[in-house]
Amino acid sequence: MRMNRSLLFVALSIGLAACIEPSEPIDRQSEPRIVFTSTRDGNEEIYTMNSDGTNQTRITNNAAADSRPVWSPDGDLIVFHSNRTGNNDIWIMNPDGSGLRNLTNDPSSDDNATWSPDGLRIVFSSDRIGLQDELFVMSSDGGNATRLTDSFVSADTYPTWSPDGRYIAFQANRNSVNDDIYVLENHTNSVFRYTSAGGADQAPAWSPEGTKIAFSSVRDGNFEIYTMGFQTPATTGLNQTNITNNPAADGRPAWSNDARQICWMSNRAGNNDIWIMNADGSDPRRLTTDPAADDFCSIK
Repeated sequence: MRMNRSLLFVALSIGLAACIEPSEPIDRQSEPRIVFTSTRDGNEEIYTMNSDGTNQTRITNNAAADSRPVWSPDGDLIVFHSNRTGNNDIWIMNPDGSGLRNLTNDPSSDDNATWSPDGLRIVFSSDRIGLQDELFVMSSDGGNATRLTDSFVSADTYPTWSPDGRYIAFQANRNSVNDDIYVLENHTNSVFRYTSAGGADQAPAWSPEGTKIAFSSVRDGNFEIYTMGFQTPATTGLNQTNITNNPAADGRPAWSNDARQICWMSNRAGNNDIWIMNADGSDPRRLTTDPAADDFCSIK
């Protein structure tokens, strides 16, 4: 018996469709995530969200101030500082806020921590030696804290590790009344000044490929985001370029893993919010719209 060609085509189509796996739903958690600080619930707490601003989720819940969160290189942990023990200490936690661990417990203030590229060490600022902040490094479990800088006359803070682990950029006011961006060479402990524009330069952030440093500067009258090229130490940052141009305050930049985007804080909408833009400053987008202050972003 011969089968009608139309019926044969339908049968083959149904059989083929049955063999095709249904498409997997999109996993929102596999998208880039941003962690940030917000006062929207009455005090500084830490939140996460997708890189398009969706799924904003509170992950700390404490009467103390939890602030300045930074993703670990593998995205499995978040380091931050909190005054929940009475003064600022360095803590780490899982991305959902579980697994809280206090890494420092010093009567001084420890803050502004970030990770080494291999995730095995944490650099942070502390005033435990004297009145001014200095840079310290410790293992990621809180052990073996070692002092890195000893300027005594300057506050050394906001450290950021180069992707190859050789350098740490930070802000300090060593040579003038203004903050500038400096670079510490780890194997020699030599320190080099990279900006000297006359206005405050702050909060450096190393690009993932290690060729640029983003920072905020008030050199043009209000805080803007700049980038500069990095070469060997003792060389002024090259091609220092303003990538934002707005009368509001733009500050505290952080790069995405692929170096294509930068998240930052801006009050251009009337209060501090988290924004994101392309690495050249194009296509700025506001991610948070809460009337409270949102600040200190890190993107992974």
